[in-house]
Amino acid sequence: MRLGIIARSDKTGLGNQTYELTKMLNPDKVLLINSFYFNKNEQFPKLYKGYNVTESSRGFITDEEARNFLEGLDAVLSCETFYNGNFINIAKKMGVKTLLQYNFEFLDNLRDPNFPVPDVFIAPSMWNFDVVLNSFGKKAKVVHLPPPTSLEKFASARKSNITDKPHNKILHIAGKIADADRNGTNTVMEMLKHSTADYELVIKVQNPQKLERPPADSRLRIDSSNPDNSADLYVGFDAMVLPRRYAGLCLPMNEALLSGLPVFMTNISPNSFVLPKEWLVESKQIGKIKTRTVLPVYAADPIALAAMVDNFVSNQNRENQRAFDLGKELFSPESLKEKYLSLISQ
Repeated sequence: MRLGIIARSDKTGLGNQTYELTKMLNPDKVLLINSFYFNKNEQFPKLYKGYNVTESSRGFITDEEARNFLEGLDAVLSCETFYNGNFINIAKKMGVKTLLQYNFEFLDNLRDPNFPVPDVFIAPSMWNFDVVLNSFGKKAKVVHLPPPTSLEKFASARKSNITDKPHNKILHIAGKIADADRNGTNTVMEMLKHSTADYELVIKVQNPQKLERPPADSRLRIDSSNPDNSADLYVGFDAMVLPRRYAGLCLPMNEALLSGLPVFMTNISPNSFVLPKEWLVESKQIGKIKTRTVLPVYAADPIALAAMVDNFVSNQNRENQRAFDLGKELFSPESLKEKYLSLISQ
């Protein structure tokens, strides 16, 4: 079975996702998307040194590039999109199996019933899995397989977090402030107003100017640094608080778990499929957001979240090993590789 992977050469979530898939599956060909043409991000094509790589001419894939890439392949895997609305049709004519690890928010098939359907939809999380299964299950195979997260990459963070004494530090990753405050950064800042425990809350954010009125609290530190190695984001903490307002694939959650950090999140799908119930805080719907479809937006109760964090800090509950064991079972290449290979070869 000769496999091709369409990968991004930036270090966004999609870039990390496709790079980890490439490392795990060792494809016969890689078609590298230079995303600078549409997002202006720095590109890292050297990450793919040693693979059989061709690069898209201007970010998106032309029909000719698609045919050249597909020649000699049995299957092709991409994440979120194939970067050409005709790609699936070209692949079908050439007898190449198409597998798409979709992003529910940006799944073109949800807005256009005539959009080409791949042979396999791979759900990266259980969020709205039933919607995709009910909508496309008669036309395609629909399965759940999360993307892999490297154990080695987060080894140093894990060693620090598991073996050291409590750091008395809680992490929140705001990243780039997304629509409807997706990562729940405003909830975290509101939580701090109701929290009485002694700890440092570190909010890591790429665009701090977009933070809405951070509280004047000596426990709060805003960190806008952008380390080259994403594993450095997680070093030296006891837990991560991430009350996301709408869900989907959450690579920071996966990475935090493999760094040995328990993660406190909203009690909504897919968080509730992954995390123990004592790490989940109740939430309520506060609105909606429109992407390819209409999504409900939730907010965690900041008072309940404060109580959860205070209890964790005050009791010094060392659940770092538990977090890592959970992440390893669900997201490590060792747990996922054979499942992917079986799906590709079917």
